[in-house]
Amino acid sequence: MAAKDMSVALIASSQTESERQPPFRLEPFVDADSVSSFLSVPRSDVLRMTREGKIRGYAYKGRSRHVYRYRLSEVSEDFSALACRSKGTISQAALASQRRKSNG
Repeated sequence: MAAKDMSVALIASSQTESERQPPFRLEPFVDADSVSSFLSVPRSDVLRMTREGKIRGYAYKGRSRHVYRYRLSEVSEDFSALACRSKGTISQAALASQRRKSNG
């Protein structure tokens, strides 16, 4: 019996610090009000960005409409990607519409 306890102690001591990580914790879902206070934007903007696919939200069927739930880590990633996205160049259609037609 003592030999078994000794082998368990040796295995536990041979683990490195990175192998002894704390147990994985699930991130809770939050509602649109929590996301709006996290991002400091109105709740209506959070719901609009969700419907447009700019930030990830999980839709649940409510009584009369969809109810969205979010993970703040995903919202943070999506919002920072949205804020850092380059505006790009002026499209060719915009340039063509701004040209003046000659009268000649």
